[in-house]
Amino acid sequence: MRVAVYSATGDQGIAQVRSLIELGHQAVAISRRPEAADLPDSVERVAADYGRHESLRAAMDGADAVLLNLPSTSFQEAAPLIEAAEVIAKAAAASDTVKILVFNTSMPVPGHEMGIAAQDARLEMRRRIFATGVPAIVIQPVVYLDNLLKAWAWPQIARENMIYYPHRETLDVCWICHDDLARLMVAAAERPQLAGRIFPVGGPEAIRGPDLARRLGQVWGRPLTFKSMPLETCGEIMADVFRSSATLDRDVLAREMALKYRWYNDEKDRPFFVDMGPVLDALPVSLTSLEDWAARQTLPATTA
Repeated sequence: MRVAVYSATGDQGIAQVRSLIELGHQAVAISRRPEAADLPDSVERVAADYGRHESLRAAMDGADAVLLNLPSTSFQEAAPLIEAAEVIAKAAAASDTVKILVFNTSMPVPGHEMGIAAQDARLEMRRRIFATGVPAIVIQPVVYLDNLLKAWAWPQIARENMIYYPHRETLDVCWICHDDLARLMVAAAERPQLAGRIFPVGGPEAIRGPDLARRLGQVWGRPLTFKSMPLETCGEIMADVFRSSATLDRDVLAREMALKYRWYNDEKDRPFFVDMGPVLDALPVSLTSLEDWAARQTLPATTA
């Protein structure tokens, strides 16, 4: 199967390209700068830009399936990306070869507008994709384990042996890793008969912050503790981390991040909790345990 992967140089896209290769499929890595991806030389690379719609259409030529990842609407203006999602979906619907489009929302998405920019944008993308008539499956992941190794979380782990994250201590979180998301995306692409389905996805179990710290500490040989980060602090930290690449005003970005995590923490429907049993009945993959994920990580360098 020839599969076009949009945003293939991002962490999620790279994992999907590698999963496709492992399963014997032909991956087409699509990105503004596809040569920047750390991928095997055998991978076909196609340059495309979300602001140049003809390049988005041409990039999927000859594809049997499309894996659609889009840049974060937590940090970028949403309107151009919503339009790009519709352009890609219409092109897939008109294609003689594409049998399925799998859309990765990259975050939990409610069934109605919440007044939270990132979630509302993903909801509109989902609506427009289905409205084109393209056979589509939507994958809606919860928070990523891989985030713990990023600039907004790892420094605190490295310096203070503390997971400082905007989750209340009693929040049940089905953390998922990028590799498992990739396997689920590919499994969906292999099953076009599931078109029309929306799958919230997470990891194999719900884990609360203190238990997350204890178990990761055992694998990494660190006496880790967990501390719940105030939501406003989270917004400020994320605004600083992404200030060089974000197109949103810093104060807007900080406010939106706080709103998003307030919903994650307080919503009675528990956006970060997923019963994966029914999902795995439809998309049969083996999920990675927390300990196995932790053991295979190359930890970032510890800085002073």
